[in-house]
Amino acid sequence: MSDRRQSLLDAALQLVGEGGLDAVTIAALTERSGMSNGSIYHHFGSRAGVFAQLYADSYARCVAAMLPALKTSTASEGVRGLTLSYLDWVMANPDRARFLYAAPDHADPAAKTAEFAPVLAWFLDRMASGDLRTVPPWALEPVAMGPAHESVRRFLLGVFDLAQAREIVADAVWAALKP
Repeated sequence: MSDRRQSLLDAALQLVGEGGLDAVTIAALTERSGMSNGSIYHHFGSRAGVFAQLYADSYARCVAAMLPALKTSTASEGVRGLTLSYLDWVMANPDRARFLYAAPDHADPAAKTAEFAPVLAWFLDRMASGDLRTVPPWALEPVAMGPAHESVRRFLLGVFDLAQAREIVADAVWAALKP
């Protein structure tokens, strides 16, 4: 990604952190980034294009932070590791996480599916071997990650200590998936 594109995405993320999605206007982006309207339209096509790229970039970073947890010896370690990696990423990147939760309609479903494919394959392999409870792929995220998502939502609202609860949340996710 070019430096100019990344600068625009960084400016958009800062604006989201300061005032939510509504704070990200073309005028605010030009002021924050120092780039022209034309540059924004050239790189992203529209405000929606900025959001789509910011979503793709943030989601890819989130999944990348989770992938090392797949290199574990047991299903329990893997599930707990994935959960803890996700929670740690959220705590380290609250503006990106806030954006992902606020702007799901800007996700490209095919790109999101492709990005998540290694994690899904890991789950499906362990379900097939009996190491994890069998959950249909369409239900995996809400069933397995429900405790993590609700904890993150509360953390992002400033009413939940995610650092203190991270082990409890990982235990809850494991409890939902253990055979």
